[in-house]
Formats: sequence, structure tokens, C-alpha cells
Amino acid sequence: MNHRERVLAALRHQEPDRVPLDFGGIVDSTISAFSYQALRKLLGLPPTVTRVQDVYQYTAVVEEDVRRALGIDTRPVLDGPVAWRRGELPDGSPAEFPSRFRPQRQADGAQVVLDAAGTVVLKMPAGGLYFDPVSSPLAGARTAADVERHLDAIAAYDRPAHLDLDYEALAEQARLLREETDYLLVGFFGGHIFQAAQSLRGWEQFLVDLLVDRAFAESLLDHLAEANIQRFAHYAETVGRYVDVIHFEDDLGMQDRPLLRPSLYREAVKPYHARLFRFAKAHSHAYILFHSDGAVGPLIPDLIEMGIDALNPVQVSAAGMDTAWLKREFGKDLTFWGAACDSQTVLPFGSPQEVADEVKRRIDDLAPGGGFVLAPIHNIQAGVPAENVVAMFEAARKHGGYA
Repeated sequence: MNHRERVLAALRHQEPDRVPLDFGGIVDSTISAFSYQALRKLLGLPPTVTRVQDVYQYTAVVEEDVRRALGIDTRPVLDGPVAWRRGELPDGSPAEFPSRFRPQRQADGAQVVLDAAGTVVLKMPAGGLYFDPVSSPLAGARTAADVERHLDAIAAYDRPAHLDLDYEALAEQARLLREETDYLLVGFFGGHIFQAAQSLRGWEQFLVDLLVDRAFAESLLDHLAEANIQRFAHYAETVGRYVDVIHFEDDLGMQDRPLLRPSLYREAVKPYHARLFRFAKAHSHAYILFHSDGAVGPLIPDLIEMGIDALNPVQVSAAGMDTAWLKREFGKDLTFWGAACDSQTVLPFGSPQEVADEVKRRIDDLAPGGGFVLAPIHNIQAGVPAENVVAMFEAARKHGGYA
């Protein structure tokens, strides 16, 4: 089987020749820019200039020689810049960034990004590893009319200004990848609704809105859903023609429970997710991969009902996310994409053998009958030993074969 055939078989709940592997095929399965060159070195590959694709999570673009060394089956089609600029990581190592992403360094060593009005919208503190959003443009909104004054911010949530490559140019990149490689192509769409509402309004304030001003909250959710639907119509006509999987995101889980009680999710948020996902299914041939961290087990039946084909990252350390139970309960309807190794304890702090044992356990639970694409549980963080990363993929190849 080639790479694409292998992943497609898993998505059809068939057993391919081996468990498919993803590393860097989605924005939530790559590696911190701070750790990437150490991985290259351990793999015996020459140093390169680290390209930072996701400037919020500060993650590296996984290059072709790394994919080949690890036996990866996926390749991303990501929003990107028209041009890149040379710079350096906070540790001084060389890097490339989207040309229009130009943070300013403050006297205390922090880096900030300003909008056109001079407001700080992103900040990485001195010694930090990520840029965090620190401005909520709808924080002062009170009415549905106030929401409508911020339609530009709503439309731009998933396509910030520094990612200025248009969908026609991105589609051409995807077409060439489809014709010249046999990788399974994953297009990133985003499609945030609940998370976008929290970020635009204020993380705590939007939760309050859902309880005390439902009409206002639903006005914002409605505008977010409609903006995503309009954007997806364009995406489907361009990039969507060439990708096999389209990646949506909207974090719904915490460590020990969903962010919303399931009844509130179903009343207030699910209708907007359902509108978007059903539109996507009706206008695209691609499988839908949905990303949410945390303890989302109680919401999985809702995801399946709305047409989600695959769930990422399958955070095995969260409450109720036992892989044997997940496979038994939902394995006929849902592909699990992730789940390679507990990323909170085993991968960063275990030995290579402990990592390998964990990978074998997850394969034993999730691989039978297909429906499993093995990937890191979210992005591999700064400080994770490169030896453990290599051990994870070596164990996947060793234990992932189907008889």
C-alpha cells in the first residue's frame, strides 16, 4: 500500500498493511520549534533553518526527510504566507517566519504583536514558548448590533493577516502534492465557533454569556457559523478539491470533564456546529477530522451524529478517554487520530522503553478493524527528549503491522 491508500483504508474502517502514521500532517501533530533540530540531529539528518508555521503554538514545519525517516503517511495543506522572512527563535537559533508576522521586543524581553490601532493582540513573555492572544475585540459588546460591528474580526479569526496566501494559490500547491506524491493530504480549515466566541468575547465572559444572556451568545455563535460556512464554500471549490481530509478544530474538553455540561452544549452550541459540519459534508468529498483536547467522551455521540469521521488528539490522560473503552463504544463509527503516547507523563518524562510500551498498548486497543491513525497526542512540546520521539515512531512501526 502507498501512504494515501493506507490512511484511506483506516478511515474506511478497514485494516491496511500497517497502522498509518501522522507527524506534522495536521497543526496539532507536529513539534515545538525549540525541539525540532534535536530530532533532526538524532535521526542523522543535517541541520536546517526551522520554519515556524503556527506562530501561536510556535511549532515547526516537518520536512520531507524527517517524514521519510519516520515512515509518515500524511502531509499537510496549510494556510500560509505569500513570503517568508529570516529571523531567529528566542533561543537564538535560525528560523523562518511568515513575512507579515513581525513581533516587537519589549524592554522586559517579552515579544508582542500589535494591530493597526496599536493594541497588543499577541504576547510571548520573556522565556515563553508560545504567543497567547491577549485582546478580545468583543469584550465590550452588549447587543447583537454590537456583534455586527465586529464582523471583520469574526471573519478573520481563522485566517489572520500574516497568513496571506489566497485559497487559489494554496489549491495549486495541493494539486501538485496530489499529482507528485502519494501522501494522504490533510487540509486545515479550522472552523472554530465555540473557541472563537470565547477568544473574541473573553474566555470567562462568553461562558457567563451562555448562562445569563443566551440571545447575545447565540447571536455571536450564529455569525461565526455563517462566516465559516461562507469561507468553506470558497475553500471547497479550491483547496477542498485536492485534499482527502479536512481538519476542523474547536476545543470542548478540560482535563476532567467537558468545558460545558453536555445538555448546555446540545442546547446552545451544537446547533451551530451541526450547521457547519453538515454544510461541509454536503460540499466536499473529504473526511472530516475534528480536533478537541480533553475529556470529550460524553460529547462523542454528538460528534458522530453531526458527521465527524475522525477524532483528534484522543487525549488518553483525560478523564473517560480510556482507549479500550473508546474503541469498544465508538470504534465502528469513528476513526481515532492520535493516541500514540500519553503526552503529559510518559512521552516527556518516561524512558524510551516506557514510551514503546505505551505505544504498543494504544495500538492493541485501537488498531483492530482499522479506524486508527497513530499520531502524537497534540504537538510534541519543548524539552521532550528526541530519543522518546524516535522511540514512539519506531514502536509504531514495530507493533503496527496487521497480520
